[in-house]
Amino acid sequence: MSNFTDHLDESARKIVTEDETVSGWSVGLVLFGICLTLPTLYTGAITSENLGFIGTAKAIGLASLVLALMSIPAAIVGAQTRLSSYLIYLFVFGKKGSDYVNGLLGLTLLGWFAVTAGFFGETLHIAFIEFFGASPPTWLLTLISSALIIITTIFGFKAIDRLALFAVPLLILFLIYVCNLSLGEINFSAVLEIEGSDPSYFTTAVSTIIGSLIVGVVLMPDLARYARSTKDCITASFLGNGIGNSFSMMIGVIPAMGTGLLDPMAYMIALGLVGSAFIVLVFATWTTNSVNLYSTTLAIAVIKTKTPEWKLAITCGVLGTTLAIIGVTEYFVEFLEWLGVIVPPVAGIYLTDYFFLKQNKYSLDLKDEIPDYDRAALVAWIVATIISIAAFGNEISLTTIPSLDALLVTIPIYLICSRAWPSALPKYEVKG
Repeated sequence: MSNFTDHLDESARKIVTEDETVSGWSVGLVLFGICLTLPTLYTGAITSENLGFIGTAKAIGLASLVLALMSIPAAIVGAQTRLSSYLIYLFVFGKKGSDYVNGLLGLTLLGWFAVTAGFFGETLHIAFIEFFGASPPTWLLTLISSALIIITTIFGFKAIDRLALFAVPLLILFLIYVCNLSLGEINFSAVLEIEGSDPSYFTTAVSTIIGSLIVGVVLMPDLARYARSTKDCITASFLGNGIGNSFSMMIGVIPAMGTGLLDPMAYMIALGLVGSAFIVLVFATWTTNSVNLYSTTLAIAVIKTKTPEWKLAITCGVLGTTLAIIGVTEYFVEFLEWLGVIVPPVAGIYLTDYFFLKQNKYSLDLKDEIPDYDRAALVAWIVATIISIAAFGNEISLTTIPSLDALLVTIPIYLICSRAWPSALPKYEVKG
């Protein structure tokens, strides 16, 4: 288990050195790969069913632009401090206060593992019917596949991580081929003319698309700390969360609309791609959900420091699998909408702390001086989250985009709280 433990410890507490930095293109390509998942393809297909091609393109384009713009300041914080999200939260929320933030993010990441596991089980079910004419219970396939993912995450995460580098380009090329093949079944001009069943779904579509990547935006410092400059942060944000997200969703729209099927495995089978679809989708989803479980364990490990990481991985894997079996995918759209509301205040706090209050001296020399709780950050986070939830529940919006509302509302609240309860940590030295 030591390799898994060492990898977790290194990832959470590592300070990136200048000789380890890479270009914005490199960081952006990693983000691009993160966008390519089964849930992403489902999101694009569901959106197209409601909005048609033109409406879907507009919703995806707007959401991707917002995600890219929100990613830039978060990326800059990571690039300038060279610290992981875990260490940044430590300085902003306090030693114990940061545990609550990591707990929230751990739960959202666990939700992603569960959603992906649920979709994976459904994909395998369709494949079994096609290959063997058998129909094993979806829950059994979900259980078996998740158990294998848990095992490979614990014993072979580094190998899975490397395999993902091959899986992403393979999936991109394959999806382009699928899209092109589907155009042989229906003319592109005919696709453009297809209208959705619910034009009023546009706002929900934008919210769910943003929700699908909002956790990645908040955790942007984890990757962006390897970016060389501010320019590289901008490049990475637009390439990954902008172009990458747009491509990942739109590439599944045409096959879904051409065949009338939402499930990627189902429409690939309809196009005559049985064996190749099975191999590519299984390979890509396996690596993706292994990373989901790893990220979940990383978030929980910084809270439960005395529990062996491999035990946390098993516990999180079992909980996520249970959620998948009891039908979490049925609430997929709602899950994404709520993520887009409750997660942005976290970013709002540390971005305000860094850019507005200029409290950007995140030096490890100050680590022993960090208080257990930063009252201003915690109170602002709680208040902003409650207001965002209430506004969303009552359909009150400043920008028509709940995620952006949640981010914007957090800024003045934290500025007020920081005056009432100034930070006890001397981190006001502006970086040169």
